[in-house]
Amino acid sequence: MARKKEAKAQGPSRDHLQTYQRMNFLYQASALMAATTAQTQQEPRSKWNDNRTRSLNGLGRYYNSTMRKMARRLVIRLDPHVKRSICKRCDTMLLPGKTSAVRIQHQPETTTVTTCLICNTHKRLIARPDYELFNDKAEIRPDMETEAVEKADA
Repeated sequence: MARKKEAKAQGPSRDHLQTYQRMNFLYQASALMAATTAQTQQEPRSKWNDNRTRSLNGLGRYYNSTMRKMARRLVIRLDPHVKRSICKRCDTMLLPGKTSAVRIQHQPETTTVTTCLICNTHKRLIARPDYELFNDKAEIRPDMETEAVEKADA
């Protein structure tokens, strides 16, 4: 007789739990580095650039590239929200107003265009009011089912 299949547990497997934790740390550290500027004591390089602050953006890009390499090597999918917040070309964390510019286009369909201010790459996302990412649907994630029931009761 054949064995019964065990129900798959939701969330990361025990094998990749430490990897997910490390990737989460790298993502958070990258966001912090992209938002932080450091004061320098060095003389300005040119007489026109008297700004003595320096961005830690390069370190954040290194963290993002390391996170992507880990996911690629272990064949782990990154969350779509994480993918949308990282530039594909230069691995910069896309923070509106600091490292990216966000605008809305209305032709031919309403689209959110995020432009990386480092490498000028454009990321276009169609903005449909009824669109929901696959992993955000309540049927897929059991922890979201309770939230959906609570919203329906209210």
